[in-house]
Amino acid sequence: MKIYLHFYRKPNAVQLELLLKIWFIPLRLNFSNKHHPLTKLFWVLSKNRFWQQKPPADLRATDVAWPRVFARLFLLQQISFTVFRETINTLHKIARPIKIKKISLYTEASLSNTAQTALAVGSFWWIWGVIYSQLGRYFNLTETENKIAIIPNYQQQNLLLIDFSCILEFPLGHIMIIMYYLLTNFRKIRNLLRRISQ
Repeated sequence: MKIYLHFYRKPNAVQLELLLKIWFIPLRLNFSNKHHPLTKLFWVLSKNRFWQQKPPADLRATDVAWPRVFARLFLLQQISFTVFRETINTLHKIARPIKIKKISLYTEASLSNTAQTALAVGSFWWIWGVIYSQLGRYFNLTETENKIAIIPNYQQQNLLLIDFSCILEFPLGHIMIIMYYLLTNFRKIRNLLRRISQ
């Protein structure tokens, strides 16, 4: 299975392309409209600058049933820990037989000035290091070919380009195991969510 991801963002354009190849069957998703819900999410996140926003007005909570709220929060905390633990165990079981044969990442970033651009590039390297270490916990990376490039672009402003591709290799029968784990865990999560909504 091959995965290709291309994300391109400029002040007046957002483009997101995703291509999955399972054997010789391609599945392609292309979002180039700024008003599409998925690209709109990237657009809002990339434009959002929380340090420039004004603080919200005072929130008045005079008619809130606080005992019920805290009871739901306590139940949500218990269920969240259970879901998190089960999800981690399931990921270990699903991902361990999967080999990542090749990882290719090209990222080009540019912000409004050189200092912010350099800081953004350093942050991207740090984020990629965290992601790669987590991939090593779940997947088999013993024979992985890495091609990583995260570079600053000082000639342009407000530019973000991400080209990502990877090749996964796993046994054919492992697909049925993945479907079984996803189905059983989906039922568990649905039952837990019903408990919260009651």
